[in-house]
Amino acid sequence: MSLSARIENELDRLASTGAGQGDLQLQVEEGELHVRFQTVDKLACELEDFRYTDTRLAESSIDDLQQRATQLAKRLSYLLEAISPVEIDNEACVVQMRSNPPEQDEVGSKYYELVVCREEIRLSRYHKSAGQPRQIVPATITREVFLRLATDITTAAG
Repeated sequence: MSLSARIENELDRLASTGAGQGDLQLQVEEGELHVRFQTVDKLACELEDFRYTDTRLAESSIDDLQQRATQLAKRLSYLLEAISPVEIDNEACVVQMRSNPPEQDEVGSKYYELVVCREEIRLSRYHKSAGQPRQIVPATITREVFLRLATDITTAAG
């Protein structure tokens, strides 16, 4: 069964629970996809935490990780904002990317943060109000966009 079909089955399962929330956890090639949803329905989902771990990332150099991050920045153009690198930690082998520019409103800003490192590729959405610590907020996306996101991230790890 294809990755898209397996994900669709899991999304259907979560949507049918009534609460429409929970975790999606799937073995994918040499890795594991783990996503925490606040809600899932027939058309869309609100994801709180998206993580993909893959054994192929473990021995990556910082150059390899930067290449994967650059590739993802180009592919994830369908998110609310474009993402670009904000910090590259050569010592820890971590590439951190954020929305550029972030979404602004009267109470603060919202942005995606994508971290590419040897342990995982992680995507979250944050809200930051002036003078307050940032908080994870659900990212609302259609199921179709979620399938594309899962495919793009799992492909980038390989």
